[in-house]
Amino acid sequence: MYFAFMDDSARKAKDVPRQGLEDLHAYGAVIFPQDALQPYREQLAQLRKELGIPTGTEFKWAPDGGPLHKKWNEIHTARVRMLEGAAALGVRACVVVCAPHLMPGWSESELKSEMLEYLYERVTYAFGEEKGVVIADQPGGGRSDETRWLADALALDTDGTQYVKPADKQILLPIITTRSDHVDHLQLADLVAAATTALIAGAPTADRYKDLVYKLLMKNYRDYAGGTGLKFIPSASYNSRALMNLAHWVFGEDAYVIPDTGSSMGMTLPYGGWIFAGNNGMDDPADMGTQQSRS
Repeated sequence: MYFAFMDDSARKAKDVPRQGLEDLHAYGAVIFPQDALQPYREQLAQLRKELGIPTGTEFKWAPDGGPLHKKWNEIHTARVRMLEGAAALGVRACVVVCAPHLMPGWSESELKSEMLEYLYERVTYAFGEEKGVVIADQPGGGRSDETRWLADALALDTDGTQYVKPADKQILLPIITTRSDHVDHLQLADLVAAATTALIAGAPTADRYKDLVYKLLMKNYRDYAGGTGLKFIPSASYNSRALMNLAHWVFGEDAYVIPDTGSSMGMTLPYGGWIFAGNNGMDDPADMGTQQSRS
C-alpha cells in the first residue's frame, strides 16, 4: 500500500530569474511505501535533535518564522537530509508546474483544477497495481479556497479523469486534508514542490538540490522525468508555448516522450517548436522564441 502526500508552491515573477516566465504555480506529491512512513518520521526526529530545534518544528523550503527562520546553514542541512533520506527509503515524487501567463483565457480556478487532475493521474500511475491513500496540506487561501479545492478533489474521486477511471479504485478514499505542521511527510512534499518550482524558475539557490530532486522524480519506461514526474502547463505538443524544453535546460534530459501517444519514440530536446528551444532563458533572452503560437 502507498501513501501520497501533496502540497502546493508558488513564486512571484519578481522571484523568477528565467526570462520568458512570470508567476509560477506548482502542485507536488511524494509517494511513500507504507513501510517507509515510520522510518521517515524517525529520521526527521533525529534531524531535529541534531539541529538543536524543538520537537515538532516544521521543516519548510523557506521558513517565515520559528526556530529555523533565516538560519540558512541549518535549512540547507535539513533540505539535503530530507531529500537523501526519502530517496533511500524508495520515496518517489511528481510535480506539476504551471506558468499561468502562458495559458491565456484560463481562469485561476480552471488552472488549479487542471493541475490537480494531472497530479492525481501521476499519483495513480505511481501506485501501479497497489492501493493507496492521498493526503494533502490544507489550502492556504481561506475557507472559500479550501471549499473549491475539496470540491475538485471529490470530483476526481467520483468521476476520475480522462486516463484514470473511478472503477479502478486504486485510491481508496477521497483526498484527505490536514495541517502540514502535524505531518512530516507533508513537509517533504512542500520541500519537493518548492525546490522544483525554484529550479524551473532559475533561482540560483536551488541549483545545489537539482540532482537530489531529480533522483526522486518519477521516470517513465525510457527513464525520463519529463511528462511523468515533471509535468508542465502548457504542455500540448502542438503548442509553441509548451515548456518541455525546460526539462533539458534544468535536468539535462535529451528527449521528451509524449505520454498520450503510447509511442516508444521521443522528441529530441531542445525541440524547435517550443519556447526555450535555443536558450535557457538565463543567458541571452533574445534567443528564446520559436515559431508563432499555434494554440
